[in-house]
Amino acid sequence: MKNKKPRLPRGLHWKSDSPFIWFKWRDDRGKQHRQSTGTDDPVQAFAFRQEFIEKQQQQVEVKCAPAEMGKWPLKKAAEEYFNWKMANSSGATVAREKRIFKPVEKFFASDFRVNAVTLAHLREYQKQRRKHVSPTMRQPVTGRTVNYELFLLRCVMTYAGCWNGDLSAGYQPLREIKQRAGKVASKDQIKTLITTALANEYWQLAMYCAAVAIGTGCRGGEIRNLQLKDIDLQEGKVRIVREIAKNRKEREPRLMALAEWGLRNLLVRAHALGATEPQHYLLPLRLVKSNSPRDPNRKFDVNRPMTGWVRSWRKLMEKCGMAGFRFHDLRHTFRTLGAEAGVPLEVMMAQLGHMDRETSLEYVHVQNRALERAKQLIESEQQEILAAAKEHQLNDRSEALAQPAETLVH
Repeated sequence: MKNKKPRLPRGLHWKSDSPFIWFKWRDDRGKQHRQSTGTDDPVQAFAFRQEFIEKQQQQVEVKCAPAEMGKWPLKKAAEEYFNWKMANSSGATVAREKRIFKPVEKFFASDFRVNAVTLAHLREYQKQRRKHVSPTMRQPVTGRTVNYELFLLRCVMTYAGCWNGDLSAGYQPLREIKQRAGKVASKDQIKTLITTALANEYWQLAMYCAAVAIGTGCRGGEIRNLQLKDIDLQEGKVRIVREIAKNRKEREPRLMALAEWGLRNLLVRAHALGATEPQHYLLPLRLVKSNSPRDPNRKFDVNRPMTGWVRSWRKLMEKCGMAGFRFHDLRHTFRTLGAEAGVPLEVMMAQLGHMDRETSLEYVHVQNRALERAKQLIESEQQEILAAAKEHQLNDRSEALAQPAETLVH
C-alpha cells in the first residue's frame, strides 16, 4: 500500500509531479508564481516559506521607498533618474538632458537633499538664472530654457517622491516668447552663403550640410547622423531612421538638386577620410583637433558622427551679413519655399517629418499667398473669356429690354 502524504499547514501544498512541498506567492506587480521548498518535511517547508516571503517583502520595500531617495543629494538622485530614463529614451536624448540639467546641479550645493527643495528655491533659481548669459547663444538665458531646466528638476523630484501638492500648486513657469516660425533666407542670401563658403575651405563643410538642409528640409542632427547606407543618390532620397528622427518615425525625404550636390561633395570628403563601409558615417568624428583641413595628422573615427559645425556656421553667417541666422532656419526656408510653390500640406509633412498638422499649419498663410498669386495668373489667362461672356450677357439683356411690353407680358 502506498504511503499517504502528511497534511500540510495553510499556504503549502503538494505537487503531483514533484516529491517536494510547494507554495504560491505574488511579486510586486501582482503576478503569481510557484516556488519549491526543496524538502518534503512540512516543518522545514513552512520555515523556508516564511523566510522566502520576508526576503521578497524587503526587496519590494527597497524598490518602493521614495522617502529614502528623498534624503539623497540632488546630484545622486538625478543620476539615478537619468539611468532609469535610458530604458525608455535614446542615449542622445538622455545625454542632452543631462547637459541641460547642469545649471540646476550647480545652483544647489553638492550635498543638498532632494526633499529640501522648496518653492522659494525654485523662484530664486528663476530670478538668478534669467540674469545669466548663454555662452553658446551669446544672449541672456530665455524663459523657455529656465522652464525646461526646472521641468527636469520636477521629473527628478517626482521620481524621488518629493514633488508634493504645495510645489505643484505654487510653482509658476516663466512666460515664454516664441515666434510662430523661424527666419527665412532669400535666394540671394543662399547664393551669397554658397559663394562665400566656396572661397574659404574652413566653412565648406557647414555650407555643404546647409545645401542638404535647404534641399531636403532635414534637421541638422538628422544630417549629422547619416550613415552611408542611408544615402541613395540613384533613387534621389535619404533614409532618416527612427532612432535619429525627432518624432521617432522613419521617413525617406526626396533630394532636391541642391541637396544632391551637397551630398556628393560630402561623400567625396567621407571617402577621403576612410568612410567606405555602409555603417560608416557621412560626417566622421574628428579625434585630433586641428585648425587646418589639410593637416595630415588629423585623425577621424568613421564609426562615430561629428558633434557639429556651430562655430564655423556662425563665422560664415557673420561674413555673409546674416548674424543670428540659425542652421535650423534652413528648415524653415525649405518649408516656406514649398508652401510658396503650392506643395500640398500632407506632402510637406511627409518630407519634413512633422508630428502633427498644427506644426505645418504655421505655413498656411504662405500657402494662401501662393494660391492668391496662382489665382491672379489664371484670371489673367481667363480675362478674354470672361470679357466675351460679359459682352454676350449684356447684349442679351439689351435685346430683352428692346422688345415691346405686350410681348414681354405674353
